[in-house]
Amino acid sequence: MTKYQQSLYLALYGILLSAIIGGLSFIFIFLESNLSHTLWNHLLGKPILILLTTLFGGILIGFLKNRWGNYPEVAHHTISELKQKQTVTYTPVLKNLTVALIVLVFGAGVGPEAALLSSLVMLSVWQSDKLRYLFFQQEEFITLKKSEQLKRMLHPTKYAQTYQKNLAPTHPNWKQLKIFINTLFVFNGLFTFTVLMKLTEQPSFISKMGTSNWELRDLLLFMPLVLIGLLAGKAYLLLKKQMKKIFNFWQNSPIKKALIGSLAISLIGIFLPSLLFSGQTSLGQVPDKYLHYSMFFLLIVVLLKLVFLEVCLQTGWVGGDIFPIVFASILFGFTLSQVFSSFDILFVTSVLASSMAITIIDSPIGVALFIALFFPVNIFPIILLVVLCFFIKKRLLNK
Repeated sequence: MTKYQQSLYLALYGILLSAIIGGLSFIFIFLESNLSHTLWNHLLGKPILILLTTLFGGILIGFLKNRWGNYPEVAHHTISELKQKQTVTYTPVLKNLTVALIVLVFGAGVGPEAALLSSLVMLSVWQSDKLRYLFFQQEEFITLKKSEQLKRMLHPTKYAQTYQKNLAPTHPNWKQLKIFINTLFVFNGLFTFTVLMKLTEQPSFISKMGTSNWELRDLLLFMPLVLIGLLAGKAYLLLKKQMKKIFNFWQNSPIKKALIGSLAISLIGIFLPSLLFSGQTSLGQVPDKYLHYSMFFLLIVVLLKLVFLEVCLQTGWVGGDIFPIVFASILFGFTLSQVFSSFDILFVTSVLASSMAITIIDSPIGVALFIALFFPVNIFPIILLVVLCFFIKKRLLNK
């Protein structure tokens, strides 16, 4: 086999594996969306069924934590392990996705992104190990029958070679080639995921908040709004710290602890079902409905959503916090826009939401890009201006 043939073979194999990863991601989202929708459509309006179902979910999650360990694993833990060891253990990826799916389907106020991203990191390492095996075992591999080759290529756990620094290629152009290849695989996985989502007509994660006609005079409010958002974010971080202390018990009793989360989910499901899950399914209704409620009521809803998020996270109903925080931040922005009714609503909302979410998540560029997806294009420069303020603040504080 020539070097050209070998490179082509590896590239096609990597494309196949990345398509499989994209397909698994789609299956997870598809199941989460459809099972949640089906289950809760039958439960809503029936308090006793909601209570019994969520209690069963809590027992199931606690049981699986006793049996399998502390799953689902969130993304920053997996990424941190990858940075330290240059590899991660990917054999528990199905356990990770299974527990995450149960957490989401039974109504926890968390998002799918943390467990899914964690699993994607595991699967990406798996893909690399499979490719590495084929690269280093090519001489033996080409002598095998086609059926045996296919078996080794698609076997989920065997025929993989972990990263070893002493075996890594040292060619000066290897780093650039690796970046190009990994980018190709990422886009292929995203393409597969997107195509499957479109073919099955799955709803979008993103809801547009409307149109904006902001003017220069709106900039007079910019800094006060940034400060209000920053203070709101700091208040949530204090709440988070206190909630962690409050729930620092029953560390070795995951079923008991998960049942507390079950009670919280059942109460939300009975009285405020729009706050179930991460909030992304309800976010599209906010621009049309927020004026129907008082500012005081909406502030209570924002607070409840954030408390609900923390109760879930602290009682073992683990998941992503980005979607719930963005939901609460945008709703907070719409709430305070009632005070500044003579100014552009989406200008006020976007500045408050960006400032609050960036303060909480502490990832200015990532949060800004994510929040910008919910707003019209002409709001994007305003969100970037919020990011600039936080970079200046960070630079000044580090001096």
